[in-house]
Amino acid sequence: MAKRGGVVLAAAAMAIILANADEDGAEVTTPAATPASPALTSQFTASRDAMLRGQVAAAWARLGMTADPDSTRRRDTDCAAHSYGEVRAFFRRVPCQWMDRLLFTVHDKAGNTVVVAVAWVRFATAGQAQQFRALDDTWGTGQIHPLPATPLGLPDTPLSGQHYASRRTGPLTVVAEAEETAGELADNFLDELARVAVLLPHK
Repeated sequence: MAKRGGVVLAAAAMAIILANADEDGAEVTTPAATPASPALTSQFTASRDAMLRGQVAAAWARLGMTADPDSTRRRDTDCAAHSYGEVRAFFRRVPCQWMDRLLFTVHDKAGNTVVVAVAWVRFATAGQAQQFRALDDTWGTGQIHPLPATPLGLPDTPLSGQHYASRRTGPLTVVAEAEETAGELADNFLDELARVAVLLPHK
């Protein structure tokens, strides 16, 4: 994936890592980010906590954002057909059982709009899921194609991988990206949107 690197957050790290650990003790991984102010760090923590409780609207509201009602969602069983690069080659060697993709937008009152892409990828074993996650966390290895944004009334937005997060629960790996389409949000704020999105409940 074209990302800034699959490194674990250093700033405010230990409390955040423990709060976001999956059942196997693997933390949510994200690109390195500029440390946030204490006030923003509190907002970020409250947002993640709300998402972990399944309070989706409240999680976005903690960050001053609202999720738009329209979204696109799709399930596929051929993950290789919907990816590229080393990620695609991995899926050819280790087929997934299924992959659910979701694309939606969030916005704030200042006119900032962000496209958010989330993919839940199920494998036969936890080991396969961890192998995929390690690969996808690595810069330049390709990625899962996001769903088209045209059904949301937006032009398709290439995902830069600059604002990325992943997690794993047993045989399920989840990856999320956020990409701004309008406005001027700070990079660390966009990073946080991905960290919150990767915790979305899977329906």
